[in-house]
Amino acid sequence: MQRVENMHSNRDEKATLVVDIGNTNITCGIYQRDQMTWFARFHSTCSRTADEYFALLKPLLPDVSEEYIGSIALASVVPELTRIWQHLFQKYLKASVWELNALSVPGLSYKVPDPSFIGADLIANAYGAWQKYQSSCLILDLGTATKLQLVSAEGCFEGTAIAPGLKTGASQLFEKAALLSPIELTAPAVLLGTNTRDALLSGIVHGHAFMLENYVRQVKLHYFDYKDIRVILTGGIADLVKPLVPSADIVDKTLTLDGIHLAWKNSH
Repeated sequence: MQRVENMHSNRDEKATLVVDIGNTNITCGIYQRDQMTWFARFHSTCSRTADEYFALLKPLLPDVSEEYIGSIALASVVPELTRIWQHLFQKYLKASVWELNALSVPGLSYKVPDPSFIGADLIANAYGAWQKYQSSCLILDLGTATKLQLVSAEGCFEGTAIAPGLKTGASQLFEKAALLSPIELTAPAVLLGTNTRDALLSGIVHGHAFMLENYVRQVKLHYFDYKDIRVILTGGIADLVKPLVPSADIVDKTLTLDGIHLAWKNSH
């Protein structure tokens, strides 16, 4: 599955291609003058070669070329796909590649002496929230895993909680329960269902939202000295969950890509 959005762009300027490789999706953005002018999403699979990924990428953006792309910023949590995309960059774009990790991001500090084990997506989210909102932020990233992370107004990555993602948990339920069939995840109509579909929607979606809401409450109680913590929802199902998590202040669907771009920009 792939999606592309084209926005106004200035072809006279070199662009930065930002790529975020996750376990479920690969998202790509083109940035010019600090604005995202193009966006696309691909399904993550290690069965595709660099040539096959470029064959998907090229028709979506005719301007993908050595002349148009001046630099590349990459964050990945899938090492095998990192190698595939590095080969794609080398073979087809020939632009310099900067890879985000805990040691390459300027200014962010950590509670551990060796932060090299921290996932690139967590670092990108923390850096993006810190730079964009200039305050303490609790980020709720709803993807393959649901990740909650706190970054202080001073740029300290305080820590993370990781739980199975909403869709991941639902898939496991449908796989293990013989009498339950997969359903499309939508906003629940009721709290307690009188049919299987409504019962599943409430348990899966409401249950996840209640977990998030209580986590936000507990984090704010535990980190009581961090004033005015902004709660940011990001990830593929952020829009679905937002109405059910009243403590969430912002839905920021481009937080991860923006964080990668800002980290690349501020490190150069």
